[in-house]
Amino acid sequence: MSSRKIDKAKYGPGLGEVVLGAALSLVLGAGLAAAYLVAQPVQIVKEPPKSPPAGAIYYIEGGRNADRGKQWLRKKQLFTEGSSVELNENELNAWISAGTAAPAPAPGQKSAPVAPPSPASGMLQMDVPNFRIRDGVLQIGAKGTLNLELFGIKRPLIVQASGKFVKGGDGFIFEPSRFYVGSLPLHRLPGVGEIVLNRVLAKAQVPEDIAVAWKKLADVTIVGNTLKLSLP
Repeated sequence: MSSRKIDKAKYGPGLGEVVLGAALSLVLGAGLAAAYLVAQPVQIVKEPPKSPPAGAIYYIEGGRNADRGKQWLRKKQLFTEGSSVELNENELNAWISAGTAAPAPAPGQKSAPVAPPSPASGMLQMDVPNFRIRDGVLQIGAKGTLNLELFGIKRPLIVQASGKFVKGGDGFIFEPSRFYVGSLPLHRLPGVGEIVLNRVLAKAQVPEDIAVAWKKLADVTIVGNTLKLSLP
């Protein structure tokens, strides 16, 4: 028997083994805690209660009023032509819904047959994003599905981020101050939230003309319940 095995039998595991074991226990514990919070249900409400219970997470969807959002197409034209615009949440949601809808057939052509949806793949599948603006803060949220085939888990999930726009290297970017996946507060995990937010926004198809105009913005502000896009 080697002297190392004899020493281990006499004195137990070494300091390195103890540290490694503790680290693995912490990682496993953190992973299980994160999975538990992600799986916790989020309540969809019109308004949060005045005295919510500790740890309760709520989700309030932004408006989809057709009458209040009917000016979105005109404002999109103004914006892409170089004019500053102000948008409410109904207009933002009308834009995002139109951007993810199937294109209309050309005059004289029949509508293409609707193909059945393909089976969902990946761990996180998200629906079309929803925008809500309140008191100078923009919320981007989406309903989706958490799919962990390895563990036989498939359940509804809500992702929501609230924040403002800041100037970045490639223009203005959304910077969340609060970010939840289920009941898991991702804003406490730097860097992780950006990955999930990109996954949520992947459903939003940004036309090239809007992307070009966005890079020219002089300022992006949220005033009250309105998003203001200011061009030079």
